[in-house]
Amino acid sequence: MMSSSTATTTRPVFHGSISPDAQKEIVDFSHFVMNKGAFARSTGTSLVLREVGVFRREKDGKDHARIVYETTVHGEMLNIGNNLHGGCAVYMIDVCSSMALAVLGIATGKPWNFVSQALNTTFHAPVPAGVRIEVINTTVSFGSRTVSAITEIWDVTNNRLCVTGVHNKMKPSDPKPKASPQAKL
Repeated sequence: MMSSSTATTTRPVFHGSISPDAQKEIVDFSHFVMNKGAFARSTGTSLVLREVGVFRREKDGKDHARIVYETTVHGEMLNIGNNLHGGCAVYMIDVCSSMALAVLGIATGKPWNFVSQALNTTFHAPVPAGVRIEVINTTVSFGSRTVSAITEIWDVTNNRLCVTGVHNKMKPSDPKPKASPQAKL
């Protein structure tokens, strides 16, 4: 039986100028990303999209995006100390920060097909089993070749910042065409 807090039954709150078509594309793409593949599927499917926003940064006037997911830390997310596994935290930073960058691309009509270049993570406090966490993701830069986003994982049950991550991505290079063998006459 599906809980009422699953991503498929809860509509996120949208902020800023995001068209209804873009809102639908964001929700559909988030659902696709979190449910695709076998790796960490129980973690991805447990992430509930709560908030999506696009805003103009005051300092430089550039558009940015913020996206928030929530989940409860469950058994398949744990290390042997009964806390959130570091690899699981990095997985959430990877997919959720990538979604923030996709939101900005979708909302502004810019390309958003990027590949990871670097993902730096800092662990501040353990995240025990059973707590509610928020995964807050905000874009930092969005250039034509490189983009970046920052993620904060908060233990909302105990009101503490537990993990931060900075995800840098880049435009993938086009594959080089293979040289065809010369035909001999």
